[in-house]
Amino acid sequence: MKNDHEIKFTVITAFFAAVIFLGIQIFRVPMPAAVGTPFVHFGHIFVVLAILLLGIRRSMIAGAIGYIIFDLINGYAQSIPNVLFSMIVECLIVGAFFQAMRKKTGKDYASAVAAAILYGILNVIIDFVWSAAVLMLAGSGFLAAVAAEITAIPSTIINSVFTVIGTAVLYVPVKSAYSRIMVK
Repeated sequence: MKNDHEIKFTVITAFFAAVIFLGIQIFRVPMPAAVGTPFVHFGHIFVVLAILLLGIRRSMIAGAIGYIIFDLINGYAQSIPNVLFSMIVECLIVGAFFQAMRKKTGKDYASAVAAAILYGILNVIIDFVWSAAVLMLAGSGFLAAVAAEITAIPSTIINSVFTVIGTAVLYVPVKSAYSRIMVK
């Protein structure tokens, strides 16, 4: 019986990795930006749902696999270190926050939305700091790197807001489907 449960968890983790990849690859809308080629996509929403449903370790795996496959296929291999770092930090912090908040308040949905908000905030901070550091390593001065990232960060903020809204809309039905699958 334990083996069946482990197989289900492995399949669901692989499913989330695929959905995360597809959420970026298929459902994306380009946005104008001074730096880079940002776009709104569903990938972050599915990472947050993975954190909420699969837990920290499995969401890290699903998120990293989904994002890395996207990056490799679409010519963003240089983004992989950022993706790995972001996925580890965001899944650890958001997962721990969600578990603690749900345990303390007993409010599953409110905890999920709060976790999505935290994920969005972390995503903005990590993206800003990482991208500014990359620009400085490439030779930009500190102020120039910060100025460039200030002009680019609105797209990350828009993606973060989209992540919170998408998580708020999808959490209950996805959790319901997940619960039905995992009970059988």
